[in-house]
Amino acid sequence: MRAKRKKDQKVYSYSGDLEQEIKKAKSEYMEKETSQERVFLLWQYQRAKKAYEKYEQRIADLKGFIELAEAELKKQESGGNA
Repeated sequence: MRAKRKKDQKVYSYSGDLEQEIKKAKSEYMEKETSQERVFLLWQYQRAKKAYEKYEQRIADLKGFIELAEAELKKQESGGNA
């Protein structure tokens, strides 16, 4: 069994005996649904997502600090010259 995805639709295709394809699909489904690989991939995904979000937040924090610090520095310099 193969699945082709296009925009908003899925098209399934198979070759050979439909009954055999159903049995193979059920077997693969059960194997994949209960596999440790699935648990591991979910763990990796969640960990990577958290790391990415943390990384992006740090970039935003640094950018915010730089903007604020530069404005404060200009204020101090202009206040010191007057």
